[in-house]
Order: sequence, then C-alpha cells, then structure tokens
Amino acid sequence: MAKGGNWERDVCKFLSKWIQGTEKPYIFWRGSGSGGTFTKNNLVGERFAGDIYHVREEGKFLVNRFVIEAKNGYPTTSLDLHLKYNKSDNLKRFWEQVTGDAEKVNKYSMLIYKKKGMSTPWLGISYDVHNKWKSYLENIRFVHLYWGEDLPDTYFF
Repeated sequence: MAKGGNWERDVCKFLSKWIQGTEKPYIFWRGSGSGGTFTKNNLVGERFAGDIYHVREEGKFLVNRFVIEAKNGYPTTSLDLHLKYNKSDNLKRFWEQVTGDAEKVNKYSMLIYKKKGMSTPWLGISYDVHNKWKSYLENIRFVHLYWGEDLPDTYFF
C-alpha cells in the first residue's frame, strides 16, 4: 500500500485518468512539501495549499476550486469514531486541516482518505459542494458527518 508521497502520486494518477482516460501525460502531481509547507508555515497563496496541483492546463478547473488533501494509512481511523465523539478522531483532524487551508485561499475542501487495509478510498467534500452537485450525486451512496457549528459538514462518497 502506498504511504505519504506514493499515495499522493497514486491519487494524481487516478485523477489524471479520470479526466482524460489515461494516466499519462499527468495532469496532476503532488506539490513540493505536499501542503505541509503551507500548513506548517501558515503561508498565504493558493500555490502552497493542499497536496495535489495541476501540471497541465486540463487540471486547472479542479485545483482552482479545491484544496485537495490526500491521506492514507492511519489504521485506527474510521468513520465510526466520529459517532463516539472520540478525542483522537483523525478524520476530524484531517477535515479541519483541509478546510482551514481552503478558507485561507477561498476554495472548497476535498479530502481523499484511504484506510489501511481497505481497497477503496473515501472522497470527502463539504456541504456547500454537495448541495451544488446534488443532481449529479443523487444516486451515489454517501455518509454525512456533522462536526458541530465550528466546522463544515462533510459528505464522504
């Protein structure tokens, strides 16, 4: 299973294939520092926000609208921890990170998370995005997480 940078590259390849039908030429690639530069140094500017960037014009539409955070591993992280109000809820921490970064650059949040041992990743978007895309998403199963008033709700597909 890919971890860290390898997982981010896998996400970039998947997104490239989703847009054009093939992985290459790559449309997306992981950023230097993978967003860590932005988060740790509190930088302002969309160039540093998130893990995934566009390297070709075809990917601009996605990264101009979303800060994309890719997380992999974390074997004790699960959706059910949210229901238990667990203090070590990694999903909440991941969502706080991506929404905080997205707010700084006036974009939407997207979290792509794959739990260790699972074959399929979860894709998380905000309530606002879900409502805008409702007609496209109406036949797709999802899990809606409510975090409280301080954090936007997440829809995981």
